[in-house]
Amino acid sequence: MSTFVRVTDNESEEPIEIPTEDDGMDQDGTILLSSLVAQFPGACGLKYRSDSGSLRGVRLANGSLYPPNGSWGDTAYIVNFPKATETKRKVDEDAESPVSSKMKRVDTRKCTDLIVLGLPWKSTEDDMKEYFQQFGDLVLTQVKRDVRTGQSKGFGFIKFKEYEAQMRCLATRHRIDGRWCEVNLPNSH
Repeated sequence: MSTFVRVTDNESEEPIEIPTEDDGMDQDGTILLSSLVAQFPGACGLKYRSDSGSLRGVRLANGSLYPPNGSWGDTAYIVNFPKATETKRKVDEDAESPVSSKMKRVDTRKCTDLIVLGLPWKSTEDDMKEYFQQFGDLVLTQVKRDVRTGQSKGFGFIKFKEYEAQMRCLATRHRIDGRWCEVNLPNSH
């Protein structure tokens, strides 16, 4: 049974509860990074204020955030976002009107390739395109194949035209040709 962890992007704002991956079998109370990104687009991790008052990062491995010291507790966790580049900072400093931190993040959102894991061996690019178009227009659909045999390797890549479509896709469980598939940001991002 899933438990929920309180998460906010600013210590002064109301937290949102994010579900953990507790299914009573092999899951250990982790939070999927994709679940965090669905609520906080662009998020790359979590941090929290320790008893001493300093900020501590939450361990992220293989797309999962692990509870500090084995338990999430009642702590409100704070979302980490990637640091702005020097160019982005200069543009922000030169802006005439003040812009909230949320608006700055909206400007940096862009679509990226998504990896689709667990594809049925018989799935084609057309099958993937037909399935994923329900979320929005695609600019890339690719099934990875063995060079010698031409057989599917069971995974592929997609890329959406619009960021909102990408986020809807990441927040959904997918069943393609009778098989559960996982859609994630690739490890290179």
